[in-house]
Amino acid sequence: MTARTINNPRSWNGSALVGDWAVSLKVDGVRAIWHDKLGWISRASKPLHNIPPWRHGQPRDCEVFVNTFRDTIRATRTRCLKQDTPSITRHHLYGLVPLDLRLRWGTLTNPTPAEIRAQLQRANDLGYEGLVLRKGDEWIKIKPFETHDLLITGFSEGTGKHRGRLGFVTTARGAVGAGFTDNEREVLWAEANAGRLIGRVIEVTCMQLTDHGNFRHPVFIRMRPDKSIDGTP
Repeated sequence: MTARTINNPRSWNGSALVGDWAVSLKVDGVRAIWHDKLGWISRASKPLHNIPPWRHGQPRDCEVFVNTFRDTIRATRTRCLKQDTPSITRHHLYGLVPLDLRLRWGTLTNPTPAEIRAQLQRANDLGYEGLVLRKGDEWIKIKPFETHDLLITGFSEGTGKHRGRLGFVTTARGAVGAGFTDNEREVLWAEANAGRLIGRVIEVTCMQLTDHGNFRHPVFIRMRPDKSIDGTP
């Protein structure tokens, strides 16, 4: 299997759906694809580390989740294990094809927006990131907020108390300046000055998009080193 063959869910547009949909829970982890020659790789075809090797009968398309998203990134991106690197066991691999029994959440038939949001609220209350609705090869991800993954196309130094650190980044859908912690602004400003910020992927949430497809009230959520996109919105 290669990264090109995996199914990537599209975001729900808030409308009713037609047909019978299998509902699965969404954990806030890292997608891992087994490649016979490369081992475990991300959707961006980057190597993932410290994951137990695939064995016969195990899904080749998994979500890895260890404690939190931050711990999962540390565990899968650390080439050589350190003392504080979270350990990954087979228990931390949630099969997507076929679907892990732990993620199965029932079915919905011709669900209304209210029914979908009710199921989402139940999942969020249990600590899950969201849901994925499946009908054949069509997968739809449902999250409590509208989120987007985009390439950083530019950046600017902050003003006032943020002088000397990151002020905002630019993307294909507009500038994003809210949501960064002071530490993130300092770290990302150093990355920017070292020429390592443009072209990286960030996850952004917003209230909605404008008629022209730009962010309305965007907020930075986190860096996504596990993803790679072509830059088009």
